[in-house]
Amino acid sequence: MALTLWAIYCTYDGLGPFLIYAQRPLIAGSVAGLITGHPLLGLLIGATLELAALGVYTYGGATIPDYQTGAIVGTALAAGATGDAAAQAAIGIGVGLPAAILLSALDPVGKMVTTALVHRADGYAADGNARGLAMIHWVSLIPWVAVRAIPTFLAALAASGGLVKDITASIPAGFVQGMTLAGSLLPAVGFALLLGMMELSRYWYLLLIGFVGFAYLHLPVFGIALVGVAVAMLFVTLKRDEPVLAVPEAAAEEPAADPRLTKQDLRRAFRRYFWSSQISWNYERMQALGFAYSMEPVLRRLYPEKADYVAGLQRHLQFFNTSVLVGGPLILGSSVALEEAGTPKSAASTKVALMGPMAGIGDTVVFALYNSIVFTMGASWALQGNWLGPAFAAVMVLVPYALVRRWQFSFAYREGKRLAGHLAAGALARVAQGATVLGFVVLGGFIPSIVKVVTTLTYRQTTTVQGQPVTQAVAIQDRLDELLPFLLPALVTAGVYLLTVKARLRPVWVIGIVVVAGVVLGWLGWFAPSAPAKS
Repeated sequence: MALTLWAIYCTYDGLGPFLIYAQRPLIAGSVAGLITGHPLLGLLIGATLELAALGVYTYGGATIPDYQTGAIVGTALAAGATGDAAAQAAIGIGVGLPAAILLSALDPVGKMVTTALVHRADGYAADGNARGLAMIHWVSLIPWVAVRAIPTFLAALAASGGLVKDITASIPAGFVQGMTLAGSLLPAVGFALLLGMMELSRYWYLLLIGFVGFAYLHLPVFGIALVGVAVAMLFVTLKRDEPVLAVPEAAAEEPAADPRLTKQDLRRAFRRYFWSSQISWNYERMQALGFAYSMEPVLRRLYPEKADYVAGLQRHLQFFNTSVLVGGPLILGSSVALEEAGTPKSAASTKVALMGPMAGIGDTVVFALYNSIVFTMGASWALQGNWLGPAFAAVMVLVPYALVRRWQFSFAYREGKRLAGHLAAGALARVAQGATVLGFVVLGGFIPSIVKVVTTLTYRQTTTVQGQPVTQAVAIQDRLDELLPFLLPALVTAGVYLLTVKARLRPVWVIGIVVVAGVVLGWLGWFAPSAPAKS
């Protein structure tokens, strides 16, 4: 039951408050390990799936592998397996990955149910029924959590019996070795997907800075991040060629000088958005119902006439979708100010004009770059059995996400319709550009430090020692290290990048190819995550 409740919270946290972003596999798997009494196992499984999921987010509501449930289910089933921690982790990854892929088929089911519910919300809005609107908004969370909580419950039920132990006891040792190698290769998929979203052709050389820092200067990942910050600041200072966001002229007017909203009204609107912005996400209107629910206290105060109040609810129930972390609170604050100023048409036009550009900036800065850096650092520590990893990621989500959303809302409300001018100044575009530079530098160091693969193959060479021929076994990996340290991790990542971007294979197929290759090569003993200890 505890795992099921945890799965429910993980789903909610990724749709609403983003307190610790429990929907990410690093957090989901680590806490699942604590719940099952196998904390190290949860760390290893969660960290491995986290690195496989880098760059994979539900942009625009796209269906992706359910890594959250995969991490929880994999940890639950692996906890009931036999063998040491490494063998259990290999089994957990072997279960968690296909589970994440298969369970993604249930994701559209939840979203389709919420699509039907939003039409019921239309009826409540037409009647001016705020309670009915709120009920539909919160009830929409049920199908989202059901498609994740039910598989988790069934996995926990199976793990509580002896079936898992009986099955895992018969698994060949070669398969466990292969899955261990596959787990060490999977981060290359996440890195490749991430690079495919970034401007690699423009900034590829920045990868070399991070690579050299790790491979030759032996900098830790945090040191590489600091180098990236320095390079990003220098880059942004020297280059200021940002685009300008276009916003309708109607948004250039000044807001009313006499505020009609109380601080309590503003706090209520922000709290609603903070705690439940996406729980009613659906295919048809996406975030619209959550936005209308957040605006409802403001509309109730501003429009005492029922007809005007109803018109306001219906106006904000129209299609809306943007980044809920960098963008959504800003647009909400601006809409509140414009409604208070008595220019509802400007509120609607500003929403339409800003949601696309802000989604691009928010998704790039937060999900593709900031999250990837933070969770990669956290996962790298977790793979070492260090609880600093998930703790670091959770704190780096909790504090900045909460502060930046509050600031956006207050700033946008205070500035009102002058918001467009601030955005046109290019400050956010410079932030996005700097984050991109930082991301490339950090990725250059993360790839060799996290994608673990060496070859165990050797070849024989005959040399003459004191006139006598001597045959020596030479490790191929030693020769590769002399040529270029960490060459194999770089080649694996490059190969996966070609499959995802150039060959345009779906991520599910690429993950399958990597897993099969890892199992085969690891089973044969040709490659391993690390070189065997020398006697």
